[in-house]
Amino acid sequence: RNLLLPDGVPPERQWARFYIKIYRAEGLPRMNTSIMANVKKALIGENKDLVDPYVQVVFAGQKGKTSIQKSSYEPLWNEQIVFTEMFPPLCKRIKIQIRDSDKVNDVAIGTHFIDLRKISNEGDKGK
Repeated sequence: RNLLLPDGVPPERQWARFYIKIYRAEGLPRMNTSIMANVKKALIGENKDLVDPYVQVVFAGQKGKTSIQKSSYEPLWNEQIVFTEMFPPLCKRIKIQIRDSDKVNDVAIGTHFIDLRKISNEGDKGK
């Protein structure tokens, strides 16, 4: 037996694919109104209020992300991110974060966690 597995998790687990579908975002805020934006404007002449959003998903120590939608407050991705992990996963939540792509550093716009217990049933088949 594996002593590191929590109670109730079978020692023989199967591999599974987890599909995360990202459709769109609405009403994103203006991002480049901070002090850093003023510094960038002074140094390189860049002055843009629009965001270049993408979605980053973190699950069970793995990261995936969508494409970057340039200059959009209501981006449409219609993309999916696939993770391969043992089932049932030891990770209990999925982190979804909308980020603004930037030349200097990417900034988080919003973060949401999805609790897997709320979207899956108990049991070895998740049904």
